Amino acid sequence: MAKNDNNPLLNQRRTKLSELLALHEETPWSEDVIVNDRNRVRVVYNQPGESVFDLVNPDNDEIWIVLFGQITWRIGDEGTMNVRPGDIVYVPAGTTYSIRTTGRDPSVRVSINAPDAPEPPPVDTAPINPNPERIPGDPRHPGV
Repeated sequence: MAKNDNNPLLNQRRTKLSELLALHEETPWSEDVIVNDRNRVRVVYNQPGESVFDLVNPDNDEIWIVLFGQITWRIGDEGTMNVRPGDIVYVPAGTTYSIRTTGRDPSVRVSINAPDAPEPPPVDTAPINPNPERIPGDPRHPGV
């Protein structure tokens, strides 16, 4: 998703999450809040069951901070981990990963990345897996 130059909250000294949440009526969504020559910081909102999977950033590490909700991450061949608000997730460059919002509540996470990192698939095309306990792409559950 390209940065939204019309976003009044882009590259502000302070961005209030409440104001960012108020910009969006439809879900899921993602919004860049900081984009410069060194960083891209994006806030991502997903409903329970929404997933993105088999993503890889070949050249840059990715850092994620979970603000709300429960998320299951699969990073490389390390299996899955359940992440909660306040947790920080690190994905090394070149590592395939999958993300799925689990539990009953939506999730909000912050992505910290390089400005030229590959764009993930559009968040509004996030597939919904009918089994919230299984993350797509998990080799323990083929075909999910």
